[in-house]
Amino acid sequence: MQNDNVSMQDELRQMKSDYEYLKAGMDKQVIINRQLMEAVLRNKAGVLEANRRNTTAGVGAAILITLAASYIRGLDMRLAGMIAALYVLMLIGYALIYRQLGKIEYGTDNVLSTVTRLRRFKRNYRIVNILSWILVIALMCFLFPEIHHTFRNPERGLAAIAFMCVAVLAGICIQYFMDRKVLKACDDIIDQLKEKP
Repeated sequence: MQNDNVSMQDELRQMKSDYEYLKAGMDKQVIINRQLMEAVLRNKAGVLEANRRNTTAGVGAAILITLAASYIRGLDMRLAGMIAALYVLMLIGYALIYRQLGKIEYGTDNVLSTVTRLRRFKRNYRIVNILSWILVIALMCFLFPEIHHTFRNPERGLAAIAFMCVAVLAGICIQYFMDRKVLKACDDIIDQLKEKP
């Protein structure tokens, strides 16, 4: 009877030791998973932050280049002002959507709130981009005749219009790839947050 009691106590001690070992392993795994999730989230949030900085810098530079080029080349300041106003509207749109998004960090906000902010950001980001390109195309339709008439030589006017068309198409392509990267980063963050332990 006493041997059974001793062997049962030994088994209980062994089970307790095994449990402690497994618990320590699980705790290490949770810490590693949390660190991996933080690194992935930081990386994806970095894509959004880089896009915000690049967009702000790019649009600001475009405003300055437009105004300087119009002054140097003698383009009507009314037209240059319209182009600069378009850039300012784009800048305001991006500033507002990024301000609403706020900072994305692991563990600083509840998951539902962060996912909701990211989904709203994605929707607003698409809206700002669509409206920006509609305004660009409308402005180009207005500017093409004006640009054509500013050149004394019609061939130079057509060349300027062709150059602007190529620039707009290049801008659309670049914007498409940037948008894809930003929207994919949002989706990846949302998916990562949904899997949060």
